[in-house]
Amino acid sequence: MKKIILLLCLTFVATAVMYSQSIQYECEVQYTRNSQGVTADITVKVTSGTPEFTYYLTTNNPLRGEILMKSNSTKKTAYTFKGVKPGTYFIKIADQSGDQTGKTVIISENEN
Repeated sequence: MKKIILLLCLTFVATAVMYSQSIQYECEVQYTRNSQGVTADITVKVTSGTPEFTYYLTTNNPLRGEILMKSNSTKKTAYTFKGVKPGTYFIKIADQSGDQTGKTVIISENEN
């Protein structure tokens, strides 16, 4: 019985490692204010993953968000979405091996 429990635990740990996100990244937001209001440039910097990468800016729904901006597939580990208006968005990154990750980014009118 102990062997079965140990085998189940090892299987669970191996599965968790196999399906964990292997893309690591950082997001940086740079605000610009002009006569039309506030916009932001969102720069995504990938620190680990399998090139080539595709970067997406979508509405804030990780599964069914509407794609607002999308990069071409690229080996570059950084990409900037330019001129993003205030709102709540989801940044998604996909790599060549099929891994995906992302997070919600809020662009504030108050530049906070």
